[in-house]
Amino acid sequence: MKKLMTAIGTEWLKTKGLGLTYIALILGALIPLLSFVPGFFKKSLVMEEALKYSVFEDAIGREALKYFTFFILLLFAIIAANRIAQTDHKNNGWQLMETQPVSRLQLYLSKYTILIFLCFLCIVSYFGFNIILALIDYYVHPDPAKLLHFDVSWMFKTFIRILVTILGIAALQLCVSVAFQGFIWSFLIGSLGLASNITSLVQKQAYFFNPYSSLYTFWNAPEIKNLNSFISHSEYMSLFWMVVFLILGYFWYSKKGFKNAFLKNKKQIFISLAGLIIGSGLLYIFQKPKSYQSDGTGVVIKGKLETDLKIDSVRIYSKDFHKKIGAAVVKNNTFSWLTTQALPLDEYILEIGNKKLNIIMATGDWFNFDIKLNSVKMVSYVQSNRKADQVYKNNEASFGYEFQYALEKQNYNNDPSKFYELAESDWKENKRILNVFADPENNALSEDYKRYKRELMSIEYLNEINNYRRMTSLTDSKFAPPASFLKELNENIQKPGPLLSKNDNYLQYKLDQLLSDKDQISNPDSILFVKIDQMPKGISKDQLLTKHLTKTIELQTDSTARNKLFNTEISKIGNIDYKKALYSKLDEINRSQKGSVFPDISLLNDKGITQKLSKYKGKYVVIDFWATWCGPCKQIRPVFESRSYQYRRYDNIQFISISLDEEQSKWTNYLKTKTSNIPQFWLVNAEQFMNKYKIQSIPRFIIIDPEGKIFNFNSPFPDEDNFVEILDKLKKY
Repeated sequence: MKKLMTAIGTEWLKTKGLGLTYIALILGALIPLLSFVPGFFKKSLVMEEALKYSVFEDAIGREALKYFTFFILLLFAIIAANRIAQTDHKNNGWQLMETQPVSRLQLYLSKYTILIFLCFLCIVSYFGFNIILALIDYYVHPDPAKLLHFDVSWMFKTFIRILVTILGIAALQLCVSVAFQGFIWSFLIGSLGLASNITSLVQKQAYFFNPYSSLYTFWNAPEIKNLNSFISHSEYMSLFWMVVFLILGYFWYSKKGFKNAFLKNKKQIFISLAGLIIGSGLLYIFQKPKSYQSDGTGVVIKGKLETDLKIDSVRIYSKDFHKKIGAAVVKNNTFSWLTTQALPLDEYILEIGNKKLNIIMATGDWFNFDIKLNSVKMVSYVQSNRKADQVYKNNEASFGYEFQYALEKQNYNNDPSKFYELAESDWKENKRILNVFADPENNALSEDYKRYKRELMSIEYLNEINNYRRMTSLTDSKFAPPASFLKELNENIQKPGPLLSKNDNYLQYKLDQLLSDKDQISNPDSILFVKIDQMPKGISKDQLLTKHLTKTIELQTDSTARNKLFNTEISKIGNIDYKKALYSKLDEINRSQKGSVFPDISLLNDKGITQKLSKYKGKYVVIDFWATWCGPCKQIRPVFESRSYQYRRYDNIQFISISLDEEQSKWTNYLKTKTSNIPQFWLVNAEQFMNKYKIQSIPRFIIIDPEGKIFNFNSPFPDEDNFVEILDKLKKY
């Protein structure tokens, strides 16, 4: 150890004139300086709805951390490894190894130690500059959302993750720099490694044999709060490649060449082949995704909340029919829920206050949430044994880009062979992705979820094939799909699971299957009601009838005909949940259709006076529903103002603006800074109103007629031509 420390000291002295310490500090400071310094001279916008956050974590983490590790730290490792190795190349260090008082292993390890120490300085610089600049920004741009909260555990774990992630690449770059003289080779190979990772980002696919892929894995999961373990797959693979390239580099260095190190005689060749086989086997084992592990019976959901809201419980519901599964009491901003009830694989909802989290779970699963929320926004992190399923659900599409583009543009309506060739190729690729998918921690999909997604993918391809035939020809065999392709897709849905059997795409496919080509050309809606009626009673019949009846009453514009059809068919549904859902849907449609009476809602104006919407009876009332936390709402408000000015001369048209903010104070504070010529109101119990009318997003523009009835429940935006066309017709009435 003493000789190794001597060798390290000697190597450090050799780097003194290379400027690597300064380069490490400068490159580490690059992203923090670019992120903060320009902003010091700009006015910062304070967002009232913003979540409170640590300025230090915000500066170090997120996108900046990804770019630093992926680009800057890699670039520095390339430069530093090359400069360290070139010192020996220039001074003929290989030939002088025999004269050194330390072993060749100690010499090589000392070079690697210095390289890692320099990377360590680069990371320290990144952290240090971010902390200092974030502290300055905290005082230059004060904001109630900013917190001077320093999480030592988060800092330490994040620092260690970055350092461990670079170990393997540093060993590779040193090996290459020692093996080849000249800067160009080390830089070229490092650039190829970076290019391979950029390719992985574009294709969403890592290459298991690529030593640089640890950076790609880190890019996909930089936040330790979102990992089951902070030392994760990217770090394990980095350690593996570190060992491989330290061994390779050392023997290359000590034997003064590749041939002398590995191919000098039969014994060396045998040892080299054995090492290659063992290394390849270990790589295969390490890269193989970890299979899903059930945690036994029941489900465990726990977590912590960071919020100023008073939340007494976290509630768990099924996504369909919103049936309550359970509730966890919140104490000291933590919650825990355990059930031994057998839960099928399904989509569930966690309700935290007025916010919702969608999750996939089943018996044997556990979840640990870290949730930050206020009245407007929520950010959540989760650790779970079913993490891969959540990642796949949130990130993967059913179709590849090329096939999706062809569907949207209808590129092959006259070329069925090309259409089906592309569809089949896309199916095979997406099936491959599903089979090999793993999350950034290298967790594989659970088999039950993988089976469901394969079934669902099959349905979506089958539905697009049906759509293609409707657009082209239902009778011409030229447009029929290849029999083998159709057979493979159908084989996947022979025994649909519970999740698939209630999926909208699957139900639409089953409805299509009830119709012959001739039926689809004539009167498919009426024929479907007849054919569904002929099915035996059961959940399948109820699901199909609910799907078809819902679609039909949505398209029916005549309320009398709609209600008559509904009353005829509703009695044929046996399942009480589907029956209740249909009654709710009919009520929603009848409330929001043109001619329905709009409620005479109570509004509070900017003077604090309450008045009714009926104040404007006798006029067409153009209402802008918005909120101060809604960015698109605030962007469109100036256009709404200009339209109001444009139609100011028409006494039968009145523009008003209604805030749906939960807190009245935020609305009144906003109006103090943004004056308006349009009457401004705040709606009490806005959430109740939005739920009643199923308004899920804003801005929303609604037009009420002079009798207080709905004229247009979902009007075009004020910047659209259709908006002007509607109002031009109204001014003539």
